[in-house]
Amino acid sequence: MTATSPQPALPVIPGASVVRALLSRVAGFVPPVVAFVLGIWGAWYPSPWTDEIVTMDVARRSWPQMMELLGRVDAVHGLHYVLMWLVGQMNGGLYWEAARMPSAVAVAVAAAGLAWLGRLLGGRRLGLYAGLVLAVLPTASRYAQEARSFAFVMAVAVLATGVLVKILSNGARGRWLAAYAVLIALLGWFNLIGLLLVAAHAVTVVLHRPGRRVIVRLLLASAAGVAAVAPLLMLAAAQSSAVGEAAPVTAGTPFNYFTWLLSPGQGTLPTALRLLLTCTALAALALLVVRRHRAPSLALAVGVPWLAVPPLLLLAVSLGHPLFAYRYLLFCLPALALLLALAATVIPRTSNCCSRSLRPCPCTCPTRPYARWTAASGRPTP
Repeated sequence: MTATSPQPALPVIPGASVVRALLSRVAGFVPPVVAFVLGIWGAWYPSPWTDEIVTMDVARRSWPQMMELLGRVDAVHGLHYVLMWLVGQMNGGLYWEAARMPSAVAVAVAAAGLAWLGRLLGGRRLGLYAGLVLAVLPTASRYAQEARSFAFVMAVAVLATGVLVKILSNGARGRWLAAYAVLIALLGWFNLIGLLLVAAHAVTVVLHRPGRRVIVRLLLASAAGVAAVAPLLMLAAAQSSAVGEAAPVTAGTPFNYFTWLLSPGQGTLPTALRLLLTCTALAALALLVVRRHRAPSLALAVGVPWLAVPPLLLLAVSLGHPLFAYRYLLFCLPALALLLALAATVIPRTSNCCSRSLRPCPCTCPTRPYARWTAASGRPTP
């Protein structure tokens, strides 16, 4: 019988688990902090433009005057106007610097929500990457500095998608279903075109196939959320004559929309940098397609429909009545950030020599201090 040498105990670094837990908690705050700082950075320099002036004009009116106006025109932005009216009441008046602050907060909430969603789909690394990508994208910080409703639609869309993933992962529990219905209602009240996200969620559910019970409850929750928006739908239909048309759809519209997601134009980035950013994003998405088997299936089932279904539906509608304004689809920007972060997690990693074989390794690899004795003892290398 062959004698075996005792296996050395694994060294334990004092406080390592505490440090890791602390770093994990701190990392969760990084995306919203970065998004908020970039959102308010220089927000007071650009003068308010036409739509922002309209926001401030409506929000400065008395409550009866504002309700009377919304009964005639622009009811689709009514919830945002009410919110800005409340900001003005608390601030002693609505000035354009303060009018932009809520949008910066909304983008920070979207970054935090996307980090949470990423953790649900693929762990802390994916969550951190996704939140940071959204925070640093120029389009996100651009609309964080605009006193309009689009940043709020994006934030609500992220939270609704996170709740959907909770329902698909943990079963259709009552509180998550109620939260989903409320968020869908908020999405519609902030912007009716945001309800296109429900179609993307339907594709996600079909791809995931959670079971009849979950599907039925999700349908009921979605129906309840959409039903809560019915009064606004009827009022908006009566005011449809006041809605202007967007530019006609052309063959280049899809690509222009994709580049807008990365940089919203208007001199935000130099042309060369925009081209580099677009090529990098396309290369990352191509890598994700090639290595899709390494990505969590639910993450792909969430991100791809979210990015593709709403613009395709709006494109189809715009063939009859042009409505394809890029800013209406800002709520799809987190989907692009999620997919870019997912591509970063499937990049092939280079491994050291100790991880390729169970044979004793002559080197002293600092990253695998137990490779020598685990190989010699026949145990799998940790």
